[in-house]
Amino acid sequence: MSDDIPLGTLFTILALLIILSAFFAGTETALMRLNKYRVRNLSKKGNKGAILAEKLLKQPDKLIAFILFGNNLVNFVAASIVGVVSMQIGGPSGVAIGTLLFTIIVLLFADSAPKTIAAIFPEKIALPASHIYYPLIKLMRPLLIIINTFTNLLLRFLRVKPSDNDEKLSIDELKTLIGDGMTKTSIDRQKIMMGVLDLGNITVEDIMLPHNEIIGIDLNKSIQNNQKLIEDNIYIYVPVYKDTLDKIEGLLNLNELLKKHSLKSLDHNLIKKYMKKPYFIPEKTNLSQQLIEFKSKNQKVGFAVDEYGNIQGLITIEDIFEEIVGDYLEETKKMNKEMRPKKDGDSYIVNASSNIRTLNKIMNWNIPIDEAKTINGAILENLGYIPDVGAKFSLGDYSFSIIETKENAIESVSIKAIDSKYKLKVVS
Repeated sequence: MSDDIPLGTLFTILALLIILSAFFAGTETALMRLNKYRVRNLSKKGNKGAILAEKLLKQPDKLIAFILFGNNLVNFVAASIVGVVSMQIGGPSGVAIGTLLFTIIVLLFADSAPKTIAAIFPEKIALPASHIYYPLIKLMRPLLIIINTFTNLLLRFLRVKPSDNDEKLSIDELKTLIGDGMTKTSIDRQKIMMGVLDLGNITVEDIMLPHNEIIGIDLNKSIQNNQKLIEDNIYIYVPVYKDTLDKIEGLLNLNELLKKHSLKSLDHNLIKKYMKKPYFIPEKTNLSQQLIEFKSKNQKVGFAVDEYGNIQGLITIEDIFEEIVGDYLEETKKMNKEMRPKKDGDSYIVNASSNIRTLNKIMNWNIPIDEAKTINGAILENLGYIPDVGAKFSLGDYSFSIIETKENAIESVSIKAIDSKYKLKVVS
């Protein structure tokens, strides 16, 4: 029967089949290379191609099955025609030559070239192709279901479980997307988005006001003493206790109190009247969870406690927002307060009580953070003793020199970046 078909017609059919094979190969690459988040955005704007593409990508098994079925069918028919044409022209020896030429042509023009172009212009190819694929896949749905059923049975036999996590991005992947992909986004907005992503990795303990820095009202002290404390206080929320912070009575909002009463009119009964029940939170709670807890419990301030219920610090909802947004002016103030450059220009004198996370954030450093949160704590944790003035150490990529100490703590240190990576150890 093939002898009745003119060679010109066979060559025309063959050319059309090669074009069709190129279409399948190119559109497959384009659809798989689509930026799903951009497609979603275009879909919301009413782009018909994007709407169809998004629907297709929600069922990738059917899409891939259709493309593979179509491409293999086209290539099989094309190979058969090549065999017939080769036999007519060159006989048995011509078949081998024809097969070789066909393989080269398919590789160049129906595989490599269309896939390369599709990878460069995925949207321009995938969105128009979606208009073709969507109705065809709906039409061939029964066949595709059969193909996918046998495929899944084969995968189950081979003990291969299809992953359902393809749509999920890790935190690091999202950070990369924000940092590299959103080039038109302002630096400040990028920092805010990075701050939101970091909330899951930061705990209440990391940013809380530590126990020894909490200023509170002691009901067992005179009202004059407490009036003076309130007058000098810089915080809005003040804990109320008896003798020690561990005997907490409540929390006082000074703004709320002083709106209605003068400082001179304050007494302990008035303080008790305005103070609210204290709200306790585990110190290991991550900030993303704590933000939810603050909202659900209608709280703005919480006392961080350890596993034994002892108060370790205080945290406000504003502290979490500041962690997200970044109070750059305040950071500059902190930097000026907690460090100053030495005359040599490449080292800094730093307050040893400075929080390591804050320093790393302000200075773009990467001082290692383990259990200890401060410079003083990190040195004492690793050495096990208080070093003398002038002692030098290395921690991570930084060298430390002790500037000032007191009986039970290090007061200030000199920090300088170094090339080597050592654990904290005495070097001189």
